[in-house]
Amino acid sequence: MMLRDFRIAWRLLLRHPLNSAVELFGLATGFAVCFLLMGFVHYSFSYDRDVPQREQVFLIKHRLNFIPQPQWMEYTPFALRGVALQSGLPLEASIWWPRQASVNQHGVPRMVDYTAVDPAFERIAGLRALQGDLQQALTQPDGLALTRKAALQLFGVSEALGRSIVLDGHTLQVRALLPDRPSNSTLQFNMLVGTGTALWTEQQRREALSNWMGIAGRIYVKTSASPQALQKALQDVIDRAPWGDMSSPELKAALNGRKMVDIGIGPLADAYFDRTVANTMGAGQRGDQRMVLALGAAGLLILLLAMVNYINLATMRAQRRQREIAVRRVMGAGTRQLLLQFMSEALLLSTAAAALGVLLAWLLLPLASELLQRQLDGVFTPLSVLACVVFGAVVGVLASAYPGWLARGIDMRATLAQRSGETPGGAWLRRALTAVQFSAAIGMGSVALAILWQTQFAASAPPGFDPAPLLAVEMPIPVSQPPADTLREAVARLPGVAGATWSGNVPGRDDRTGTRGSSNVQRVDGSSVALSVQWVGVDFFKVYKVPALAGRVFDARERQAAEGEQNVVLNQAAVTALGWTSAQQALGQRINGSPWRVVGVAPDLRWETLRDPVRPMIYMVLRDNGLMTVRLDGSVARAEVEAAIAAVWLRHYPTQPVSLRPVAGYYAQAYADDLRLARLLACATAMLLVLAAFGIYVLAAHSVQRRAREIVLRKLHGAGRAAIALLVGREFVLLAGVAALIALPPAWLAIARYLAPFAERSPLAAWAPLAAMTAALLVVLAASARHTWAAMRIAPAHALRE
Repeated sequence: MMLRDFRIAWRLLLRHPLNSAVELFGLATGFAVCFLLMGFVHYSFSYDRDVPQREQVFLIKHRLNFIPQPQWMEYTPFALRGVALQSGLPLEASIWWPRQASVNQHGVPRMVDYTAVDPAFERIAGLRALQGDLQQALTQPDGLALTRKAALQLFGVSEALGRSIVLDGHTLQVRALLPDRPSNSTLQFNMLVGTGTALWTEQQRREALSNWMGIAGRIYVKTSASPQALQKALQDVIDRAPWGDMSSPELKAALNGRKMVDIGIGPLADAYFDRTVANTMGAGQRGDQRMVLALGAAGLLILLLAMVNYINLATMRAQRRQREIAVRRVMGAGTRQLLLQFMSEALLLSTAAAALGVLLAWLLLPLASELLQRQLDGVFTPLSVLACVVFGAVVGVLASAYPGWLARGIDMRATLAQRSGETPGGAWLRRALTAVQFSAAIGMGSVALAILWQTQFAASAPPGFDPAPLLAVEMPIPVSQPPADTLREAVARLPGVAGATWSGNVPGRDDRTGTRGSSNVQRVDGSSVALSVQWVGVDFFKVYKVPALAGRVFDARERQAAEGEQNVVLNQAAVTALGWTSAQQALGQRINGSPWRVVGVAPDLRWETLRDPVRPMIYMVLRDNGLMTVRLDGSVARAEVEAAIAAVWLRHYPTQPVSLRPVAGYYAQAYADDLRLARLLACATAMLLVLAAFGIYVLAAHSVQRRAREIVLRKLHGAGRAAIALLVGREFVLLAGVAALIALPPAWLAIARYLAPFAERSPLAAWAPLAAMTAALLVVLAASARHTWAAMRIAPAHALRE
C-alpha cells in the first residue's frame, strides 16, 4: 500500500462529502461508545490492583442465620481479629473501623470521616507515605495520616505535614501524607489513625476490640496460609462464642440444623464483585460482574453495528463506482490493486473515525461518569488512545474486505454496456444488515422504556401515607435524653411545624445494615412466623397521619403501660400472618403468650421498595431516640423551616451538624440504580437509531437513484405521488417490520424477567416494545423523507435525459 493509494482515497472520499461524513461520524460514534464502555470494563476489573500481593489479602465475613433473609456482611465483630492473630497461622490482621469526628472550621462545626486501623495495615495494604512516617502516625496516640485531598480540604494546602487539628476535642498531629486513593479501590479513606489513638479511652478501645456482638467494621488479614484453614479456625471459635446464648428452642427449630453464625473468607481480589455483601453495612460501591460484562458486550455490539453501517454504505459506494472500477480493470488494474485501493480508503476513514471517536469519548466522559457512577478519567492514557487508533486501522482493513470482494467480481462488459446493477445477493445482504441495526435499537429501546416506566411507577406508588410534607432529621451521632426530647419539643413548637416524632427508621430508607429487626412468634395454629419489628415514637402515627383500621394507635398512655405488659400495633399483613380472620379479632390478644398485647391494627405501609411484598409487621414504642420525622403544615416556606430546625439543632448539639432530607426522597433514591440503567439503555438506543438513520438516509438516496427509470416509467403510466412514496418507502418500512419481528420476542422476555420481582407493575411496561417499534418506524420515515420527496418530484423528461 503506497502513499499514492491514500491520496487517491482522499480525493475519492471528498468526491461525495455527505456520504463520507455519514460514514465517518457513524464509525466515530461507535468507537466513542465502545471506548468508554470498554474503559469501564477495564476500570471495574482493576479494582484494588494497587495493593501488592492482593491475592494474599482477605476479608473476614459473617452471616447471621437466625434472622429472616440472612446475608453475608463484611462488617464483623472485632473479637475475630484476636482469634485470627492467635490461630497459629502466619498472618497479619488489622481492623478497619470507619468513624466520624467533629471539627470546627471557621466557627462552623462539621463532621469528618476517619478510619482506625492497626499499624499492620500499612503492610497489608502496601501503603507508602509521600511525606512523613506512616508507622508513627498509626502508633502514636496523637498521630494522624492524611491523603493530599483531605489535607487540602482541612487546611487549604496539600502540604500539611506537622500541622495539628482538633477532632472531638483532641489535638492530633499530621505525621504522614499519603497519595489520594484511586477511585477503583474498595479501601477508601481520607484520614487514618491507629487503634491506640487518643480519640478513644482505653475502656472504649478494649470493649471495641473484644466485642463479639457489635458490628463496627471490617477485618483484613494477609496470610500465605490456606484461607480454608483460617476460616475453620474462626468458625470453631465463633461456634463457642456468646452467640449461642441467644439460642432458644424455637430459634434452634427455625435454624433447622444450621449454625447461628457462619464465617467466610473473602479474597480482596474479588471484593468489588462480591454480590453476597452488596447493599449491606459499609459495603460501599460494589459491581455486578454480569452487568459489567453486559455493558462491555453492548459497547462491542454498538461498534459492530457501526461497522455494519459502514460496510452497508461502502457497499453502495462500490456499486455506484462500477463504471470506474470496470474502466480501471480494462486499463490493466489487477485484483490486488483494487483491493488495496478499497483498503486504503477504509483504512483512512476508519483511522480518522477512531481518532474522532476518542475526541467524542472525551466530550461524553462527564455524562458517562454520571450514568455509570464511576470516575472514568483514568481511561484516557496514551496507551489506550493509541490502542483505539490501531484498532480503528484493523477495523478498516476488516471492513474493506466485502466491498473489495464485490469490486473484484464486477462484470466489465455488462457495466460498460450500462446493464449492471446490484446483485440479488448483495441487495439482500444490505437489507439484512440494516434490519440488524433496527432490531438492536428496538430491543434496547423496549427494555429502556419498560425500566423507565416501571421505575417512575414504583417511585410514585402510594406508600400508605403522604410523604410530601414530611422531613427526616438524620442523626450523625447517637443522641441521648434529655437533650433529644428537648430538641424534639423545640422543633415541634416551630412555626410551620405540625408535629415531630422519633422512629428507628423512616419508610423507604435503606439503612444498609443487611439485617432487618424481626422476631419469630407463634401463630394461632401453633406454627411460627417471622414478624418485622419497627420501633416508633408514641406520636409516630399521628405525625404520619395514619389512622388505625381497628382499635387505636399509640399515644402518651404508652409511657405508663403496666409493667410486664407492652402494647403493640400490628399491620394488616401481620393479622393475616398470625392467623386471625379480622383486625377486630386481633384486638386485645397477646401474641404467643408474650407480654405483647395488640391494641390496634394499622394499614400496611410500604417501608421498602415495590420489589418486596408488604411484610407482616409489629410496631413497638421506641424507648430510646432514633431518627426524627418532622411534619410541615405548609404555612411557612420549607427552606425557612429547615433553617429554623438547623438553628434549634445547633443550640442543643453545637459541635454536631444536622442532616435534613425529604422523606419522599428515600423512595426516589431506592430506584436510582434502575433509573441509571434505563438512561444507559436509552443512550445506547439513541446511538443505534442515529447509526440506523444515517444508513437509511444514504440507502434511500441510493434506492431513488437506482430506481429512477422505474419511477419515471410509473409516472408516465399514471402513478401519482402517493404511489411513488409507497414504492420508495415500502422497502424500509418492511425492513423495520422484520427488525421488529426479530427484536420483540426477546425484548418481551427481558422485560418480563425485569418485572418479575415487583409486587406491583406499571400497566405501561407491557406497551414498551410497541412504543419502541413505533419510534423506529418514525426514524425510518424521517430518514427517508427527503429522498422520498425527491422521488415524488422527479421530472420524467429530465430523468430520461440523464
